[in-house]
Amino acid sequence: MMKSILGWSLGGLMTVALLGAAANLASAQPGGSPPNGTTLPLPTRTSAADSIRMAEAENEALTRILSSIQSIDTARQSELIQWIITDRTVRSRVISALRKAGYHIAPNSVAEMTVMQKPPTDMSENSELLRIVIEQAQLYGDPNIQRVLGGTLRDEINQRTGYEYTLISTEPAQKKIQFVSMDASLFGGSIVFKSGFGFGVNMGNDYIGYPFWMPGTIGTYGVIRRGMTDFKLGIEWPLGQTGMQSFVISQGLQIRPHVLIGAMAFSAEMQQDLGLLSEQSGKLHFGFEFRNAFTPNITSFPPDPSGQGYLANSPYRTGSAGLYGAHDSLYYLALSAHAYLSYSLPDRVLKGAYVQLGGGMHGVQPVTIGEPNSKDLTNTNTDLNIVDRKDYWEPFVKLGYIHTTDAGDEYGVSVQYCNELLTEAWVKLFSWLSLDAKYATVIGRDPEKWEWKDYVIVSPKLTLNF
Repeated sequence: MMKSILGWSLGGLMTVALLGAAANLASAQPGGSPPNGTTLPLPTRTSAADSIRMAEAENEALTRILSSIQSIDTARQSELIQWIITDRTVRSRVISALRKAGYHIAPNSVAEMTVMQKPPTDMSENSELLRIVIEQAQLYGDPNIQRVLGGTLRDEINQRTGYEYTLISTEPAQKKIQFVSMDASLFGGSIVFKSGFGFGVNMGNDYIGYPFWMPGTIGTYGVIRRGMTDFKLGIEWPLGQTGMQSFVISQGLQIRPHVLIGAMAFSAEMQQDLGLLSEQSGKLHFGFEFRNAFTPNITSFPPDPSGQGYLANSPYRTGSAGLYGAHDSLYYLALSAHAYLSYSLPDRVLKGAYVQLGGGMHGVQPVTIGEPNSKDLTNTNTDLNIVDRKDYWEPFVKLGYIHTTDAGDEYGVSVQYCNELLTEAWVKLFSWLSLDAKYATVIGRDPEKWEWKDYVIVSPKLTLNF
């Protein structure tokens, strides 16, 4: 492509020059007469300064053309081969050739020397070097590389034989959304349109180790997923009394109910690529999550707590009036706020591995229904009494790995600690279906009244892109 563009540019300039010269010669022929009896204009003279100025303008125009085509299409980058030259002898020869060509580069430079190659598209075509980069020196195009390095050194680098190097795995081209991208599982789902805007649903709060419906809420969000930004903003809603009873899938197989009472809350999450590192140094992201519950009332709580068995002084407190019959307090997640930095390791170290470090807190709000100290067991007061909130500060640490091939992400695993230990593993079964499992457990302490000792949930995940 570069050859054709350069050839067209130079050919066009030569054609224009030849046409201009022919016109000047024709006008200068002796004995020639102008058409219709008009008088020929006197020939103009161009000074040396004007000629130099015109040549500099043409040179600037050509430079702009060359710079505009010296970039790699990221959508096709996965088809290219890249490697880092680690051989000292080859590095020294390349640096010497670059310095002779006028590039300012230290002879003892320790910067990485990366090479990009275009593989042949058929048996009759040879591989070509597209780019060689070290420090600020950048060579683009196979003819230019051969001109600077010479044919022998260029061929030696291109063949990748007889010297030490490290291949760089390029990430597969991102799947482009033609119309809409959809995914759905028990943990939530999303619908994102080509514009990058969409809608999402979320179940659980993984940041504190409460997967699925343990917090007793379901979140609805507006989603922005464009470029290096992934942002969600929305409202969480109580699940109602459904989650307060075990959900039986079949005989002997049931999902544990949640112990926290759901409360309506404002919620926001974001992940942002900071763009501070080069491709060879990995990627750095910043992320945060924030959930703040609105102060509830008896009508915004699920229906069951307003029953007689859930009063603070219920006559059934020693009986079996349900999950909360023997408790003086109900609990809901009042606040959750965490921030972290995520670092994805470079491909040459361990492609797909990442680590997240940060911290934050969450607060659980106890609530009693009715007068908590009343001795009247027939008390039917259903007013909510908000008592002191229980706040917990915790570190956030997560290690993960995603295995990627040319066909995309194949499987992933992660281990996280923040309040609870949360592990997740998923595997792609088909291009449109994967299986996802999460396991949370309390370690180093006893479970709180609103927690299970451990919790596991497995879900299929459907993914469609059309």
